[in-house]
Amino acid sequence: MLNIIAKKNKRDQIIKYISNLLIEVNKLVVLKYYKDLESRQISTKSSEDDYVTIADKESEEFIVRKLKGFLEVDHYIGEETSYLNKNQYKSIKDHSLSWVIDPIDGTKNYIKGKKEFCSMISLISNAIPIATFIYYPLKDLLVYAFKGFGAYSIDTKTNKITNLKIQKTNISNVLGSGGTKGIEEPLRQLVLNNLRKHTNRLFIGSAGIETIMLASNEIQFVFHGRVTPWDHSPLDLITKEAGGCVYMANDKTEFNAFSEGPIIAASNYKIWKSIRDLAFKKN
Repeated sequence: MLNIIAKKNKRDQIIKYISNLLIEVNKLVVLKYYKDLESRQISTKSSEDDYVTIADKESEEFIVRKLKGFLEVDHYIGEETSYLNKNQYKSIKDHSLSWVIDPIDGTKNYIKGKKEFCSMISLISNAIPIATFIYYPLKDLLVYAFKGFGAYSIDTKTNKITNLKIQKTNISNVLGSGGTKGIEEPLRQLVLNNLRKHTNRLFIGSAGIETIMLASNEIQFVFHGRVTPWDHSPLDLITKEAGGCVYMANDKTEFNAFSEGPIIAASNYKIWKSIRDLAFKKN
């Protein structure tokens, strides 16, 4: 199914359509509610700190209406609808191509009025990401990648395009992000203690923003205990296409839509292995 992105004119068509869609949904829905949410418009899902808002729901509905059928791809999974309908998530295996949607990544930041949130859309082929887009609305920034064709950023105000290339980094000068949520105890506490003790980390609270920072050389690794197709399709494809390294931490396998965490993305394999060894180090 890589034929769908093989030709430049087709990739250009996809970029134009998806970027316009992401800009539009943020202008009409996401930013409309930003810093203007009422408590009744906020609820929780799987846990007391797993938030969903009216903006998440309305923006996903908006994206699905515009996206379904584009490139003749009718199947999709969205973070909010997949939470309500587990069979939709499982149905990926029955479709060669699927859209994967995260309408607001970093919902907790969004609720608090912080700037680190974004919207993400990926196209997966047989559970492997082949195209992905992250839109950072408060910076007018679109970051995207196609499998085999590199990673890029676009300033949506000036239309300036930058080819993203991860730089070589000294292992002694490494900064990362991420968390251990999703790892079962007592392993979670071990990993958390090791990361706190042996690494320098920022807390970002958005996988999409972390991906942008990694591909832009602001951080050198991302460690996540829990994996989802909507969060980690962009992390996987953009990091790899920018020259970085992504593997599942347990067995060093490649990411796919059914992967289970933890996962590590890093600037290079040396950093990946160092973080992997440090995280699971037993005293």
